[in-house]
Amino acid sequence: MDKKEILEFITKNPVGFMATADGDKPHVRAMGTYRADENGIIFSMQSPKDVYKQLSKNPETEICYWAEGTQVRVSGRMEEIKDTKIKEEIVEARAFYKPGVEQQGLDYVGAFVLKHSKAYVVDMRATPGAPKTYVDL
Repeated sequence: MDKKEILEFITKNPVGFMATADGDKPHVRAMGTYRADENGIIFSMQSPKDVYKQLSKNPETEICYWAEGTQVRVSGRMEEIKDTKIKEEIVEARAFYKPGVEQQGLDYVGAFVLKHSKAYVVDMRATPGAPKTYVDL
C-alpha cells in the first residue's frame, strides 16, 4: 500500500488500537480516528481520561488498524491540538462531548494529531517474516 491507500484504509476502518505508556507500564485501547488525511491522523478524547494524560506526558504512540486479514501499523509522535476551530468541529461531529463541554468548556476535549509518522502493512495471509516496508505519512 502507498500513502494514499493507507489513509483510505484508515478512513474505511477508523477504529484502531492505540498503545501508550504510563511510566514503564504499557496501555492499549480501541480509539476512533476522527480524520486521516495529508495533514495527519486526528484523535479526540475527554481530557480527564488516562489516555489524554499519557499522551500529554509521553506523546510517542503506535496505532494498529485491522480489517479482513490486513494490519496497518502507524507509529510516531502525537502533537496536541489547541486550535479551537478543530475542537469545535469535533464536538459538532461527536455529540457525546457536548455535555462535558457545556459544563467544563472546550478544554474538556483533548485532541491530538499524528504527523510525520511511519506506517507498515502486514498481510496476515503472507508468509511470516517478510521484510517490513515503511511508508512515510
